[in-house]
Amino acid sequence: MRALPPALWVPAAAVLFALMVFATHRLLQDNRVYWRFSWFVKSYEKVVHEDGSWEARQVAEPYTKPTDGNMLSWDAAHYDDIRMHLYDKDHSWVGNFAFFPAFPIVWRLTQLGPVGISLVNWMLYVIGLALVALVFGNSLPRWSYVLLLCAPYAVIFMIPYSEALFFLGIAAGMYGLVKDRYWLYFLGFLLACTTRAAGNILVVAWIIVDLLAAIVAKSSFRETMRNMLLHLAPIIIGVLAVMLLQHMCGADHWFEYVVAQKQWGKELSWPTWPFTDWSSEGKSITQPLIFMLIVPALVWLAIEAWNVVACKEPRTIGTMGMLRLISVLFFVGNVLLALFTQHGCLFSQARLLTCTPFFAFLVLDISATVKGRPWRWGMLLAMAATAVICISMFSKPAMLGCWLVFVLAALVFFGVNMNRWLRSTLLVLLVVFDIYWTAYLFNCFLTDGWIFT
Repeated sequence: MRALPPALWVPAAAVLFALMVFATHRLLQDNRVYWRFSWFVKSYEKVVHEDGSWEARQVAEPYTKPTDGNMLSWDAAHYDDIRMHLYDKDHSWVGNFAFFPAFPIVWRLTQLGPVGISLVNWMLYVIGLALVALVFGNSLPRWSYVLLLCAPYAVIFMIPYSEALFFLGIAAGMYGLVKDRYWLYFLGFLLACTTRAAGNILVVAWIIVDLLAAIVAKSSFRETMRNMLLHLAPIIIGVLAVMLLQHMCGADHWFEYVVAQKQWGKELSWPTWPFTDWSSEGKSITQPLIFMLIVPALVWLAIEAWNVVACKEPRTIGTMGMLRLISVLFFVGNVLLALFTQHGCLFSQARLLTCTPFFAFLVLDISATVKGRPWRWGMLLAMAATAVICISMFSKPAMLGCWLVFVLAALVFFGVNMNRWLRSTLLVLLVVFDIYWTAYLFNCFLTDGWIFT
């Protein structure tokens, strides 16, 4: 394994990670094994009331075996509807217009059931991880690449959701940019923007990046417009293709995918405090990430913008610098969009913030960079403040994700300065507990736990 380049051993390790997750989940289906750990390992059951409403109630029951039936929980059912009927209003709910069609179409082409497409999803994610590793090549210390196996919401790639295809598309686009292969960038971002409604954030992010790049390089207006058009073309074409398909299927509006967001409680609004979530598990990941990172991210963007404006001599940001900027902007954009459209409820953000190559890129990029003392102290202060805000989460088993986020953050921001043995110990603990956490979240999905959206 040591002799292999990261682009080979990271995918191999990701496959091993998945096997360990499913082995853990399988063991906890055994009644005898489960009851040895039942004080810590919980499950859910769906309780249907007389009026037709239902709730997800936490119970002490062995884990559930995955089947094609219970793999259609939450959004997977909507993707399955689109797979079978596209956006035909006679067969599907109007809220389905909020979902983009690339994943359901790929699912239909495979002729696989929910379990089969879930296995394909993990392999798409594995390929995406290989591409992210290729972006950095062998330029990082080996321990940094291990952090790619510590995504606190990796379970999303093990179910019939669109994140794996989105991950692959963006990762391919990133690799295309780094290797100066525009056709690969175009196809990757086109695929991503027909898979998930991320075009609005990506358009704004690329405009900001290209303007900053033009200012620092003293580029002409014509060159700036050319670069901007090249970056925006696959995003705009992808969104237009989705709009055309939905219109052909009977959408009442050209922007039906935006209108349909209201079916999910999303509309322009002021955020309320305290922030809420649909599940403890999602909250345990989303809120620590936002509280810990949003202020440093905004400060970093402000400093970068000031450096660009204050730059006297022409220079280039470079491809890696552009990827760094767009990754931070994508994080900030998702947070701001959630804050001002979801009434202070941060549902879905656990996967939208962590299950993308942008997050993976930042994990690798930041972990291998020696920070100056101000940034180290700033991040330590941000983590301490977040720990105070989230203190109630640390004692609840259903919020193990909070611990994982803090340990991951410690390794990302301070790992390069840690003693080798301390860093290795934290990495092993992080991977081991993430295997259990992923198995737990997978079972939550199978039993309709209030966790996925």
